[in-house]
Amino acid sequence: MTARGAGRGRRLGLTRDKVIAAAVAMIDRDGPDAFSLRKLATELGIENMSLYNHIPNKDALLDGVAEAVLAGIVFPEQRGGTWQERIRAHAAAFRAAAKQHPKAFPLVLTRPTQSPAALEAMRSTLACFDELRLAPEEVVHVLRSYTAFMVGSIMRELGYAIYLGTMDNDQVQQRTEAIAASGDPLLTATAPYLADSDPDTEFQYGLELLISGLAARVGDS
Repeated sequence: MTARGAGRGRRLGLTRDKVIAAAVAMIDRDGPDAFSLRKLATELGIENMSLYNHIPNKDALLDGVAEAVLAGIVFPEQRGGTWQERIRAHAAAFRAAAKQHPKAFPLVLTRPTQSPAALEAMRSTLACFDELRLAPEEVVHVLRSYTAFMVGSIMRELGYAIYLGTMDNDQVQQRTEAIAASGDPLLTATAPYLADSDPDTEFQYGLELLISGLAARVGDS
């Protein structure tokens, strides 16, 4: 016996890609915590069982969302310029995608995937450092250090890690005073800067610190 509504998705021309695209849009709009297969089915105008013609379960769908968002990143061509310029462009593309999908992008950063899109992201990062002629083991260390910086910075900027958010002048002043009240000289000296946050400045500073450290290590100043 055919489940009620099981063929409706096919009649509407639904495909796995269309289901995943709808899930990306819903998560970007409502956030991952509010997402469910039932709500997705309602959004698509189908019954729940029809979704299973295209995806086996919610985990598989979330993996598909992460893959789709990652596949949408247009990494720069690895031609011309210095390796420093290439990694800056690569980082900018990755961060731009995160800001385009602020609620869905954490799935890219937190769900393990061996999809073609994930492998291409790794390959494109490794290609930035190819001219340094590092041993395979060391270039993987570089890849993981770069990835750790990117993940930490982006998760913090998107509000999924310790993050102060946007505060007005009074809130910044109150936090500055609270930090300084500890009496610790290191905290007191840095309190005005600990109390506020500029994601653009901090991202660029961290990236340049990573680049300059690697350049010093390989003797490429």
